[in-house]
Amino acid sequence: MKSSQAPLDPLEPLRSPQWLTEARRKAIHVALVILPLDLLHEWLPWPHGRREFALLFALLTAGAIGLDVLRLNDHRVRAFFRTFFGEMIREHEAFGLLGSTYLLLAALLVIEILPQPLAAAALGFTVLGDAMGALVGRAYGRHRFFNKSLEGAAGCFAACLAWSGYVTLVAHVPFTALAVGALVATVVEILPIPLDDNLGITLAAGFAMKYFVAP
Repeated sequence: MKSSQAPLDPLEPLRSPQWLTEARRKAIHVALVILPLDLLHEWLPWPHGRREFALLFALLTAGAIGLDVLRLNDHRVRAFFRTFFGEMIREHEAFGLLGSTYLLLAALLVIEILPQPLAAAALGFTVLGDAMGALVGRAYGRHRFFNKSLEGAAGCFAACLAWSGYVTLVAHVPFTALAVGALVATVVEILPIPLDDNLGITLAAGFAMKYFVAP
C-alpha cells in the first residue's frame, strides 16, 4: 500500500525566514567578491599593482572602521543600521566591528603579505566559502559539531575548490597549493576559534598557500 504522505520538498528549507535572513546577509558578503576578482583581472582603471591595491584597502578599511565607530556611539547612525540591517547584524557585531570591516582589514593584510594572486585566492575563500558554508548549513545541516555542520563544511569546501580552479585557470597558481588553502579555509571556518572568520580564514589559508607555493 502506497503512503499517502507527500514527498518532502528539498527546497522547503530555503523558504524559512531564518534562511532568507541569512541569504540577505550573505548576499552583501558575496558582493565583496569584486575585491578578489579585481585583484586577479585588474578590470577597473584604478587600482593596479600591490601598492595601489594596498592604498585602496587602507582607505576602505579606515572608512569602514570610522562608520563602525559612528554606529556604536551615535544613536542616529545606530538607529539607521537597526532599521535597515537589524536582522542581518549578528549579536557580536552589535557591540563591535561588522564582518565586512574585518574582511576589508583582512584584504589589507594579505595584499601586504602575499603575492597578489594568493591574496585574491585567500579573499575568495572567505567570501565564497564562508557564504556557501553558512547557507548550506542553515538549510541542510543535520550532523552538528562545534555549532557548525558537516553539510555546511562540505558546502564551504566545494565553493573553495571551485574558486581554486578559477584562480588556477586565470593566474596559473598550482592547483595543489590552492586546494591546501581551500582545506585550511574550511577547517578554520569549522573550528570555534575566537577570531572573526573573515580574518581567520583569509590569513590561515593565505599563509598555507604561501608555504606550498614558495616554502
